[in-house]
Amino acid sequence: MARREIDRLWLGVLAIAFVLCARHAGAVPLDEAGEIKLGVRAYNAARIATQDTDIEIIALPNRVIQRSLTFPVSSAGHLRQSRSFVEVELDHDLDRLVNQGFGPLALLNALPFKFRKISYVLTYRGEYEGVYDYGPSEYRHSHPQYFDPVLVAPPPFPGPPFFQPDADVGATRSRLRSVAVLRNRLFQAYLQVEVGKLFLRFGRQILAWGETDIFRLLDNINPLDNSFGGFLVPLDERRVPIDMLRASYQFGEIPWTPFYEAYIEGFAAIDDAVGWSPGIPVGSPWQLPNFVPSASQRSLRNNPPANFRHIRGGGQFKFIAPVPGIESATLGLAHYYTYLDNPAVQVQVQNFPQPITDQDNPGLGFNALAVQTAPLTQITGATASFAIPPQWARAVFLSGEPIVRTELAYFHNEPRWSQAQLDPFIFAGLGSCVRGTLDPETNVCKGPRRTGDSWNLMVGFDTQQRVRFLNPDASFFITTQFFYKHLRGAIPRPQRSTPSPRVAPTRWKPGISASPRRAVVTPNSPLPGQGTIFDGEVLPVTRVTYSPDRWGIPSAAAEPEFVHNAVDQFLQTLLIFTTYAGGRVTPSLGVLFD
Repeated sequence: MARREIDRLWLGVLAIAFVLCARHAGAVPLDEAGEIKLGVRAYNAARIATQDTDIEIIALPNRVIQRSLTFPVSSAGHLRQSRSFVEVELDHDLDRLVNQGFGPLALLNALPFKFRKISYVLTYRGEYEGVYDYGPSEYRHSHPQYFDPVLVAPPPFPGPPFFQPDADVGATRSRLRSVAVLRNRLFQAYLQVEVGKLFLRFGRQILAWGETDIFRLLDNINPLDNSFGGFLVPLDERRVPIDMLRASYQFGEIPWTPFYEAYIEGFAAIDDAVGWSPGIPVGSPWQLPNFVPSASQRSLRNNPPANFRHIRGGGQFKFIAPVPGIESATLGLAHYYTYLDNPAVQVQVQNFPQPITDQDNPGLGFNALAVQTAPLTQITGATASFAIPPQWARAVFLSGEPIVRTELAYFHNEPRWSQAQLDPFIFAGLGSCVRGTLDPETNVCKGPRRTGDSWNLMVGFDTQQRVRFLNPDASFFITTQFFYKHLRGAIPRPQRSTPSPRVAPTRWKPGISASPRRAVVTPNSPLPGQGTIFDGEVLPVTRVTYSPDRWGIPSAAAEPEFVHNAVDQFLQTLLIFTTYAGGRVTPSLGVLFD
């Protein structure tokens, strides 16, 4: 075992031992005056699969013609996560040192305005994922699945006259370990101060707006990182801090209006962090289906530059206003610019279906290059939240005082994708570049890069409910959210002729061993030939790939069919939890319906 892997294994063991010994998160003062506080939070989370991963493979006797799989293949009962988490926060109040004129802080007393509540916060975060060190074999090392031609397609053009590399399994595994095994970070580091009614915070930090949980509308200031632990990691742990100046000013009661407790808040951030970089690495249990080591396609991630031209920023105005029948509501208006968690994607091919051979092209040796970029997205929206009066709640047998949350947001210039945009069999054909843009010098055909607008709505409901026969000592917390999204200017879904085959899928699951079996099309099955594929709005996630056998091209040069993205989308979330044994046991039920 390599020294680096041994170090990571020992760090993981120490982290797990630390978490198992610690029962609660807590904070303690480090000095007599209580000005320096140290807080520690730690846990270990393990998740075990209850289902096999989904696999659909159709093969002729000599080649695979249709493939849809979650890679690597993993059976029910296998460990999918063993996550150790440690967060240490140091909070130092500097008010006394400023008042006493300690060192250079004495200069602050010479200013014409008074600083108060000045402090700095440093946060360390350590994370370790043990599934790659002591988990099942498909995640632990270079499993034979990485060399199975049914799962990882061979190069489509072996030998002369073209150069085509095999899938780089070594680089894939190296990236998986570097991104998803161990992280030690100075997570947040900022200085904050109040000057009268003005609050300032400068440094690496997190800022969350809006009223949503799990899925985000106005809460898109900080990127989300799903690469280390997947979407089941709490939202607060997936937000990525960015270098930011945050300012808020308290108006209080606004004269000649019914508004009170009003404030305005703004931010400006210069940072190149985005949610899809580094992204979820290939080989992770949390990777989306059909992301496998590829000998035919390469992805290039272009993060936004960290400069004033590409600055993120905006503001919001929040206040409380009386509302007839419900006493009062907290209302807000927001407008800002940010980078969303999904990239804009542009696919490039050269002399299709031959590999890109331009020495200055990062897609050298590959059939397709997928370039991911971050368009600056404008988000404008409004929020409202209010409590339902107790007399109304009791009328429908609710024991708590329910809270209603709602949010409306308009996204402008957000990334969008279509089948014809991402599918080189449509925009490039056989070297014709019929719907793409051809560079005459490099002979590279580039598909379009799309953005669009959308309306987004959320309505949420939270309540505490007594169910004494289930839990006589504590209430049940119930929260539900309804999301609606409408894509403006969506592309229709006509059928387009393609060279891909259409064969009825054969669904199968692997046996107890990790090595999958093949589903074979018998000689009596229809031979593949000219097919059709739906155009229209899609997500940049491959649902299934088809080999264009009409020209005898091997399976790696396959046409992707992407996941359809509905023009009108509806999503419902539900979370119910309670506590037993004085808060030491917390069972919960979560449901998502798309």
